[in-house]
Amino acid sequence: MAKATKTMKQALSYRSVHAAWFAATHTLFNQVAAFYFEVIAAHPAILHLSNKEALTALETLTHTTSGNPHPVMPLACAITADIPAMFRRAAIHAALGSARSFSTHLEKWRNQKEKAQAKGKKFTIRPPVPPRTWNRSVTLYAGQWKERTTKSIMLKVWTGSSWAWIKCRLQGQDLPAQWEIGSAQLVRHGAHWWLHTPLNQALPKPGKGEHQLSTNPDVRICSVDLNISKHLAVCTIQTVEGTVMATRFIGGGKELHGRRRETVRTDCTKPT
Repeated sequence: MAKATKTMKQALSYRSVHAAWFAATHTLFNQVAAFYFEVIAAHPAILHLSNKEALTALETLTHTTSGNPHPVMPLACAITADIPAMFRRAAIHAALGSARSFSTHLEKWRNQKEKAQAKGKKFTIRPPVPPRTWNRSVTLYAGQWKERTTKSIMLKVWTGSSWAWIKCRLQGQDLPAQWEIGSAQLVRHGAHWWLHTPLNQALPKPGKGEHQLSTNPDVRICSVDLNISKHLAVCTIQTVEGTVMATRFIGGGKELHGRRRETVRTDCTKPT
């Protein structure tokens, strides 16, 4: 099965004081994500685990429970705010995604450097660096929102001192039917806050092009021939059987070839 994805963007309507709470939630989320990025940097073997295994490992390293009273790098020592489980896990996945991206870019840079040095070439490209600042949008897992309707939603936000449920009105298009709803994100657009909701829909896997053409005689094909004689291109609309239905000639080929010759002549006369 194939899958179609899109994001539905809806403006939030809220009380003026709630804007400060959204900002506080955003700041807290990025503080937690930055903390977990440092935990991953201290334990790089985590990057070799699946996302589910990595989540378990990171929570074991940082989250205090009755069965794990002394984690290696307790989150509570770095951030005093009470962090709900779903909020923490959303931040972990944000940090994990950034850490995987950074690791991939760093490995690519190292390979490029090794190849250049093996050929005796000077390598001047600077290595990638970890994120210096964090500005990830807050991902709202289940437990951070509830009672969503076509026109409103309840959100759990950090006020700066405690967690509170607030009701916001949704402006914009309603979520389409028959689409699977993913975890929404709280996104700042200038001075206003929006809700971005990812949507997924399973679709039948399309057949090969040859099969699609052979089973649908009404299909029309556009064939384009480029860079020929005095034309830049010749475009033809054909049926599946190859019958030409329409043709369009796009001129300018001679001017293009003339500019190419002039460019080559200019390059050849430049001093070396």
